[in-house]
Amino acid sequence: MRRPAPASALASVCLTVFLAACTSGGDAPEPTNSVNVPSGSAVATASGEPTSTPAPSGVVTTADYLGAHVDIAVHPLEVAGGKALLTADLTLQGDAPAGSIMSLGVILRSPGSYLNVGRIRLLDLPGSTVLEVGRGSGRTASTSGKPLNLEPGKPVTVQAIFAAPSSSSVDVLLPYFGLVERVPVETATTLDTTPDALGAPGDLTYLKAPIDAFDVAYDSSSAARVEGDAATVALSSDVLFASDEATLTSAAKKVVDQAADEILATGRAGVVTVVGHTDDVDTDAYNLALSTKRANAVADELRPSLGSGYTVRTVGKGESDPAVRGTSAAARKANRRVEIRYTTTAAGTRVTAPASEPAPKASGPVGSGSTSVPVTVDDVDYTVAAAGVQRRDGFLVGSLAVTRTSDGRGSLQGFFGDYAEGLALGRGLSATTLAVGAFGATLLGESSRSYPADYVAAKGSSGEPDRRGVLTDEFLDQPMGQGQTATVTVVWPDPGGDTVSIDVPQRFRLTDVPVTP
Repeated sequence: MRRPAPASALASVCLTVFLAACTSGGDAPEPTNSVNVPSGSAVATASGEPTSTPAPSGVVTTADYLGAHVDIAVHPLEVAGGKALLTADLTLQGDAPAGSIMSLGVILRSPGSYLNVGRIRLLDLPGSTVLEVGRGSGRTASTSGKPLNLEPGKPVTVQAIFAAPSSSSVDVLLPYFGLVERVPVETATTLDTTPDALGAPGDLTYLKAPIDAFDVAYDSSSAARVEGDAATVALSSDVLFASDEATLTSAAKKVVDQAADEILATGRAGVVTVVGHTDDVDTDAYNLALSTKRANAVADELRPSLGSGYTVRTVGKGESDPAVRGTSAAARKANRRVEIRYTTTAAGTRVTAPASEPAPKASGPVGSGSTSVPVTVDDVDYTVAAAGVQRRDGFLVGSLAVTRTSDGRGSLQGFFGDYAEGLALGRGLSATTLAVGAFGATLLGESSRSYPADYVAAKGSSGEPDRRGVLTDEFLDQPMGQGQTATVTVVWPDPGGDTVSIDVPQRFRLTDVPVTP
């Protein structure tokens, strides 16, 4: 039985259009017949990845969108007054069928909005920072609007305004089109285009956030997250202690010792804070006392391993600071935890979650290298292959080529999983991102899986968790037909090594994927 689409994916008729012939002269695209692209056509280069080459005025690249080739020319980023103007020219190549029109205002729009290019993001990977377009009240985006229809051989210019980056170049993450690398940043006296001119007047918010890392142990005993240079290793109390107890088991001591090793490997000498948490069962006073005792037990195990360079402090929070809201069994299990907080040696450092179990057996079909594997989701058949993984400034940038082999049409909803589980429950990801994005594309390590890099897109209020963005294609809602291929981009913290294994639980696993410089 097919699951219902998220409400934001049904916001308008335009959201069902991917490549369509539209009536000319109107502001809104009208769905008619989709473009017929060659079966099996994946990307514009033999390697399976979009190509990027420097150009005197910026960066020129060719990408693939469901079998249609698109030329992209990104101008140098223009910076003035703390703001940055992105300008890009996109052209649908002449190999598309005559009369074809591609609506960029649909493909690149922000979820829950109508026509814009608000899902474009800037990545400053050396500075471990992501920038989103400026937004006003009601999610108004400081970008070009209207359908922005591409026709074969006729370029269309799109613009968006961001906060000014700190580095001399940035990467531009375009949904479905991949990553345009090393776009130069140039200083100007004033911006050629203002937010007012893009239909976003008044006070705007310009997000500039640290890129965060998130790992979860295979045995669900721990999770590790790094936000800027602030690391938190969360150890499940269900693994550390017996019910209502505060004495570490022998197995738990090994997990805490692994956490100590990770602190010594990635941490800056100084203060380490151990924070105990409980669920909401029993009284506030009882839970506060239990959480304090558990924090002290973990701290006592840490101190001998860390040595004199670290000062270990403890705090008991009881049930006052849940990781996940709610009273379900899964939420309460996630809330019973002890967190170890410390400062890493550099922003964006990956911290491995300690565990006592190796990687689980694959729960779906397995491929190796660039070999494609078959995947079936909700009775729809696909193949998926690793088109390439590249090492970039402390991160890995991966491209996954997903081809629909079944007849009919539909989006990639559910292809990368349906929802977060266990210690990933409290990440603050929207239902749309979890169901229609690539959050579930993880890298396998020795003791844990690394999720795609993410960031705080909006601070939570009134006890709600922060809302997070993910450095992947977050909104894979465009319908695909039989033989069409979507290239999905994923950015992970770099675990090191010459190869990686990419795993989506219950879907597929790709092993021994080479990492290129």
